[in-house]
Amino acid sequence: MPRCSSCSAPLPAKSIICAYCGTRNDIDITPVHKEKRLPSVPSDRYCPDCAIALESIDIGNNTRFVVEKCPECYGLFFDNGELDQLLEDSVKSSYYIDHHKLHSLLQNPRHKDRVTYRHCPVCDQLMQRQVYKDRSGVIMDVCLQDGVWLDAGEFKQLQEWIALGGASNPNRQEIDRRVIMEERKKQKRAAHNHQANKGPKRTEPLPDPYFDFLSMFF
Repeated sequence: MPRCSSCSAPLPAKSIICAYCGTRNDIDITPVHKEKRLPSVPSDRYCPDCAIALESIDIGNNTRFVVEKCPECYGLFFDNGELDQLLEDSVKSSYYIDHHKLHSLLQNPRHKDRVTYRHCPVCDQLMQRQVYKDRSGVIMDVCLQDGVWLDAGEFKQLQEWIALGGASNPNRQEIDRRVIMEERKKQKRAAHNHQANKGPKRTEPLPDPYFDFLSMFF
């Protein structure tokens, strides 16, 4: 049985939040290969938040795969096409859709988004805010010309979303709808079982008028 990483209490089967201490727990992700991180080198690109030089990090396995990371806020910058490629290489997509855990994941993101418009680390133009795959819940900063910026924790959030089958699911509203429907069915079953356990009501027999009349004299 999975246990909370903070208090070791048993985790709910349909949630990533510990019912005892409230800690958000990681989704079990099976990587396609182990990432090999090499020493970082300074980059000529700057963090759009911290205004300091990003670090170029090679996280490739058999081939060179370089992304930029901010050493202070841990945000990541991916050149066009790199994010999809790295997600495909680093986590196995699930064909089974865990609607309950997806609902819990989307309700409890790793990074609390704040509405701000950032400048691209490459061309310094304002980037657009877009939700990855329109339904992941992760809002990226996108430069159509150069690439994508993710805040700290958002790449891990995307990995968890894919591992739970999020990429195969229609949309977030569908997840919420199915969870609500299952909860309603559960409540109806519980109410039915409760009523069945109570059993049929006992009904007292109606008094016989003849015996009532005789009782007046005896």
